[in-house]
Amino acid sequence: MPLHSEEEDLKTRAIGGESQGIVAGRRNRRVVQGRGEGRKSSSKGYFDVEWQSPVRHRLLRLFKLYCKGDKFTISRNCLVPLTVRERDAKETLGLAIWRQVLKVGEDWIFLFLLGMSMATISFSLDVIISKFQRANLWVYDSLDRYRYLQYFSWALYHVFLTMVSAGVAKYLSPQAAGSGIPELKVTLRGVTLDEFFTFRTFLAKLIGVTCTLAAGSTIFLGKVGPFVHMATILATLLGKVMVKFSGGKENKGRKYEMLIAGAAVGVACCFVAPVGGVLFSVETTATHFAVRNYWRGFFAATCAALMFRLLAVVNNEHETVAVLFSTNWRVEFPFDLPEFLSFALLGVICGCLCCLYLFCHRNLTMFLTNHGKISKFMANNKILFAGFVALVLASVTYPHGVGQYIGSRLSMKEHLETFFDNRTWGSDEQVLRNSTCQPPFPTYDEKWLQWTHPRLSSLEMLAFFIIVKFFMLLLATTMVVPAGYFLPVFVYGAGLGRLYGEIMAKIFPEGIISEGIRIKITPSGYALAGAAAYSGAVTHTISTALLVFELTGQMSHILPVLFAVLVANAISQRSQPSFFDGIVIVKKLPYLPKLTVGKSGAHNIYVEDFMETDLRYVAKDQKYKDVRNLLKNSKQKQFPLVDSTESKVLLGSINRKNLAKLLARQLNPERRLQFRQEQQRHAKETLAEGEVTPGSKSNTSDGAQTSETQPSNRDDNRYFENEEDGEEVVDTMTTSEVEEWEYHQFQEVLRLDECVIDPAPFRLVKKETLHECYDLFNLLGLRIAYVTSTGRLVGVVALKELKAAVERCVKGMPASESLSNEGGPPQKVTLIQNENA
Repeated sequence: MPLHSEEEDLKTRAIGGESQGIVAGRRNRRVVQGRGEGRKSSSKGYFDVEWQSPVRHRLLRLFKLYCKGDKFTISRNCLVPLTVRERDAKETLGLAIWRQVLKVGEDWIFLFLLGMSMATISFSLDVIISKFQRANLWVYDSLDRYRYLQYFSWALYHVFLTMVSAGVAKYLSPQAAGSGIPELKVTLRGVTLDEFFTFRTFLAKLIGVTCTLAAGSTIFLGKVGPFVHMATILATLLGKVMVKFSGGKENKGRKYEMLIAGAAVGVACCFVAPVGGVLFSVETTATHFAVRNYWRGFFAATCAALMFRLLAVVNNEHETVAVLFSTNWRVEFPFDLPEFLSFALLGVICGCLCCLYLFCHRNLTMFLTNHGKISKFMANNKILFAGFVALVLASVTYPHGVGQYIGSRLSMKEHLETFFDNRTWGSDEQVLRNSTCQPPFPTYDEKWLQWTHPRLSSLEMLAFFIIVKFFMLLLATTMVVPAGYFLPVFVYGAGLGRLYGEIMAKIFPEGIISEGIRIKITPSGYALAGAAAYSGAVTHTISTALLVFELTGQMSHILPVLFAVLVANAISQRSQPSFFDGIVIVKKLPYLPKLTVGKSGAHNIYVEDFMETDLRYVAKDQKYKDVRNLLKNSKQKQFPLVDSTESKVLLGSINRKNLAKLLARQLNPERRLQFRQEQQRHAKETLAEGEVTPGSKSNTSDGAQTSETQPSNRDDNRYFENEEDGEEVVDTMTTSEVEEWEYHQFQEVLRLDECVIDPAPFRLVKKETLHECYDLFNLLGLRIAYVTSTGRLVGVVALKELKAAVERCVKGMPASESLSNEGGPPQKVTLIQNENA
């Protein structure tokens, strides 16, 4: 007897309370029969089971599941029913626990778990990466007498890790490649990306970013973007768990709130900066932000930052909760007013260099994407290409080669520590501390000594670092690996600011004298301003100024740093799209560009200037042939519905799929079969009444004979099942008859009773400005909007038209110039019809 039938029999006998017990059909099991109807066995259970098979517990639990597990329990291999009081106590306990959870608030619990989880992952990842990098340096230093083996071990380490990262992104989850912030921006706007928030993508992102970061400053990529992506994935998964636990339903608004909180946590657990993390995540991912969501971001980010710092204390990295990069700058007179001009000049330099970097990165990426042979090679050989790039970068950073001039032994974090160092590297007293001017043997106490060399000064090494890292970063961003791009530009900006500060200290060795007070130049202060200004210009954000203050704990330079950030942003936003917007442009994701900052031209452009007036719509008085021609000659996914072709009053919109279903329903073969059956039934009734003339009989017989002489038509017969009597009916209609029947079907007027219609599509008026239309599309996540005048349809605005209008506004071109360039004024509203159909 099959196992399933035995389990069903066991369940039936248990419910019925039969006194005869159960006789097992298996040789390896024995069941003691019950002792009477309604009586229990000696073990106080309905059935005392003493099976010798190891699957005993499995079958008992399966039986419990079949018998509704809230009514039975397992005790001493017996199935014991729960009393009414025990069941009520069990339910009461669960309700009590759930009520206590509701008192605390499920959102608070969700945000707490999210922050703690991501902080633990971030700290664990940092520990693992640090061990990898130290192991690499230990192997490299162990081969000190063998230069070729040193180069081989150095190159092999970076090539292997980079290829593993690229392999994970290719085979495990392609959505894990890249930063993730551009795709998140598109998602927050309402566009759904497949496999972007799955656990598979989370796992691939975690493995890939671990390998990428373990490669250190050689690959020169970061972790901010991947951690923002992973935090949003974890927020989505935790949100689903919380929804199931609470018994509610998922909704779009709640998902948006979870993603915003996840983005804030992703930045906070990287920089241990809760306030700057929330503001940076808002600036980089959202065009509009609801103030009611601030508390979610701040609470989750604070939990993440606190957990990260507590883990550092537990791991004996710090004695107490402290900032990530500690400094001891002078607080009384950290800078003088004349230095504001110097900081402003640093902002100009960062802004101009940022524009050059963004221009080169976007054009290089577009060239690799659009070039036929190169794009095909990179699509089929992503792992090989990543290995080749890693080999080039490893050769450049080889410590006994070019790498000795750019501090290649230092990690990304150690680079920041040296750039924020309080010393002035170019002063004589600091040079005396390393009189040999030799690159020191690996030491982790005086990392700044890596920037001294017998043949180059510190200024020359920093200048060489700026030049080499510029091209290294451009090359590294071409690889398809899980990696972030904010931390590299942050480190690069810190190096640029440090170079600028050292030059200022060289020009003014005694400092700046103002009102009789001599104030020395602090190069680390310029490094702080450079990091904030350059990274803010690349990402078009202002919150980087707050990030650097939370990183160092220094608020003395808040005014000059913020001034440099504003100057750099003014130049960058006026000239180039941000780094993440550039990726959106290259990938052709549906996202609107930013309007020009500081201009009011968008308020002088109206919807009627850029709306599309050559419309294709559906009217209630149209025929099915019009719908067929509409679908055949148009690729639109949505069509407006008007009451008639004359008045054109907008009633709603219909999806393309629904129109196709409507047309398919009209031409359904079953309807043709019913039509054929009605004809045959009508012919039989006519013959029965004797109304058929001899001539018509001969014609009928001739027709039948003719049909017999056409076997080819019979070969095309189709069989259908009659729903009334269940018999198969043969479709004997010829091709000409089918065409004639379809012709008559196309001539019928539309019947929209069973068609799904959106009764309230979003509408605009002709005099709405471009700025208002832009805000509405971003705020509501619109893809298309119809323009009406007193209820009459006059135009349509889609993302394509709005994007073109915004780009023309940014370039200072009139809104209607592109229309004139395309061949004259816009045409009138037309309707595609085919009278010969």
